[in-house]
Order: sequence, then structure tokens, then C-alpha cells
Amino acid sequence: MTKENDKDRKSKEKAKISQAELNAIIAKHELFRQGRAGGSRASLAQRDLSNLTLAGHDLSHADFTGALLVETNFERCTLDYCLFFGADVREANFHGASLVRADLRGTCLRGAIMTNADLTDADLREGAFARYDPEAGLSFASDNPEWKAGTGNVDMRGATLSSAKLSGAVAINSNFEDANLSKAVFVRGDLSGANLAGANLVGADLSNCTLTNVNLRGANLAGVMMDYSTLVNVDMTDTLTDKPAGKTLAETDVPLEQMLSAHKAWLDSKGRDGKMLNLDGFDMRGAPPIKQANLTMMHAERTVWYEQDFSHMNMQACRLKGGNLRGCVFDSTDLRGSNFSQANLVGSKMRHARLEPLFIDEKRVLKSDFSGANLRYSDFTEADLRDANFSNADLSYANFTDADIRGAVFHGANMDKTKIKLE
Repeated sequence: MTKENDKDRKSKEKAKISQAELNAIIAKHELFRQGRAGGSRASLAQRDLSNLTLAGHDLSHADFTGALLVETNFERCTLDYCLFFGADVREANFHGASLVRADLRGTCLRGAIMTNADLTDADLREGAFARYDPEAGLSFASDNPEWKAGTGNVDMRGATLSSAKLSGAVAINSNFEDANLSKAVFVRGDLSGANLAGANLVGADLSNCTLTNVNLRGANLAGVMMDYSTLVNVDMTDTLTDKPAGKTLAETDVPLEQMLSAHKAWLDSKGRDGKMLNLDGFDMRGAPPIKQANLTMMHAERTVWYEQDFSHMNMQACRLKGGNLRGCVFDSTDLRGSNFSQANLVGSKMRHARLEPLFIDEKRVLKSDFSGANLRYSDFTEADLRDANFSNADLSYANFTDADIRGAVFHGANMDKTKIKLE
């Protein structure tokens, strides 16, 4: 290769910038976002930011079109409305980042980490790949030989992709475990080998998709469209569909309102009148609101609730063992002495909840029990968890910020990436 040819080759490479240069661009962009003097929008199109960090910064509306972002650190960044059109983001870290309405068309996401990221309304449809020539300018092609492996192997565990546009996307061997994909559009997508265990796919469109060797175990498939899709060796064990996953309220002798009234009478009379509420084995999806009810001592083992809002309610000494409580909200709820053992509580919110022991009398005390429960991505911020039992529970990515965990038991618990301070 001649010196001239070598120079021509290098001139066509994406311009590499240093961390110091990037920090200066970020500072100006943040001034721009604040509407202050000296600010300017970050324009990083066709730049090489590989192995640099933008962690924790607000880069909303920045332009990364066609940029080289291999192993770039975007952890906890705000990237709403950003342009990543045709960018190469292989093995980049987007953990906890917000990419609401971001344009990710034609990006190479192979090996990218997007755990706990928010991609609500993001556009990940197939698109042209960007190529840049200093003489010819920006051009696009429908394929890039360097990216033959496509956009597979993306780690999107626990990510929020509700209403995301993924039509035609290649997600081979990607991990969407526990992700929120409600109303996402995957039309003509290739999900071969993907892990969608526990994912929320309510109302998603998987029409004309290829699903070979796919794990859908425990996923919520209510309202999912799979017209003309190819399903080969798909594990759908314990999935939720439009069909009831247990008894329904239509099978009861009295309506739920009367059952709740009878339960209140039972509580007020200390068991002399009325009747204790027993919802063991029911599918309560679509049930009438119960926000004003007193559910103290309710029996609801193996019951499907799924994203029910129990915030600010009285639920002391409830038996919720083995229930499906994914995405349920218990913010500021009194749950003292309740039993959640073996329950599925992925993504549940228990912020400011009371879960300390319930003292019945001088001799009897009930401690809150989460033994063996699935609590991945759950939020216990500022909850009172004194003496609670988390033995053998899955607490991956759970948040215990400022929670009172004095006396709590974590023997055998999975605490991978758990946000907690243990003394």
C-alpha cells in the first residue's frame, strides 16, 4: 500500500476523539439542555467514541448517527430522543439508561448491555447502515458485510421496551428476560434462540416472526398477535394468555363486592360474623378495583394478580404464597407479617412499605416471609424490612436503598447486582 493510499484510507475512518474532548462536548450539551449561554447540542455523528464513557450524563437529543460506539459506557445516561441511526454500538453498556423515543434504526447492537434500560417508544426497526466518505458524504446501504452477525446477543434483561418498534429486527440469541415488551412491534423479526422468560408481551405484535428455540417460560402473552409466525421448539411453560390461569370470579356464588363486605364484617367482629376472604387459586386479572378494601388476613395463595395496585392498603398477615404478583405496586402498604414465600414478585414496588413483624399478642408474632420468592428488579426503597425472611430468594437487581433491614435474613439469596448495604 502506498503512502497516498494509506492516507486516503485513514481519511475515511471515523474521527477518534479523546475522553477530554468528549467531556467538553458533554459540558456544552448540558448547558444547551439548560438553555444557558455557551451551550451547544452534541453532534457526534460519524465520530469514534469507542471505549469512552458518558455515564450518568444527560445527552437527550444528541446526534450519534453512524458513530462508532463499541464498548462505550452509557450507564445511567439520559438519551431520550437521541439519534443512533446506523451506529455501531456493539458491547456498549446502556445499563439503567433512558432511551425514550430514541432512533436506533439500523444499529448494530450485538453484545450490548441494556439491563434496566427504558426504551419506551424507541425505534429499532431495520434500516440502512451509515457509511461516510469525506468526498461523497454520508450514504446508506441495506447491508454491511462487517456486521453479518446482525444485532443478536443483546442483553435487555429487565428493560422497558413498551411500544418499541422492532419490526424486522434481528434479535437472535438475545436476552429479554423479565423485560417489559407490552405493545412492542416485532413484525418480521428473527427471535431465534431468544430468551423471553418472564417477559411482559401484553398486546405485542409478533406477526411473521421466526421463533425457533425460544424461551417464553412464564411470559405474559395476553393479547399477543402471532399471525403467520414460525414457532419451532418454543417453551411456553407457565405462560399467561387470554385464557384464565385459575378460577374466575364468574365461578363464585357472590360478586367480589359482597365478598369484600363479608370480609370486613369478619374482621370487625373478630370472626363472629361475615366470612374471611379466600381467593386461593383465582386469576384476578381484570377484576374490579379493590383499592378501598381492607385485605388484612386475606388468603390468596397461588393467585394471579399481575400488575395490581395495592398501594396504601391494609394487608397485614396476608397469605400470598406462590402467587403471581409480577409488577404489583405495594407502595406505603401495611404488609406486616404477610407470607410471600415462593411468590413471583418480579418488578414489584414496595417503596415505603411496612414489612416489619406483626405482634398479635404478647406470645404471638408474625414475621414477613419472602423465602424462595422471585424478587428480581423489585424496589424496596425506604421499606421497613426488620426481621423479614429473604432466605433463598432471587434478589437480582433489587433495590434496597435506605430500607431498614435490621435482623432481616438473606441466607442463600441470589444477590447479583442487588443494591443493598449489608453490615
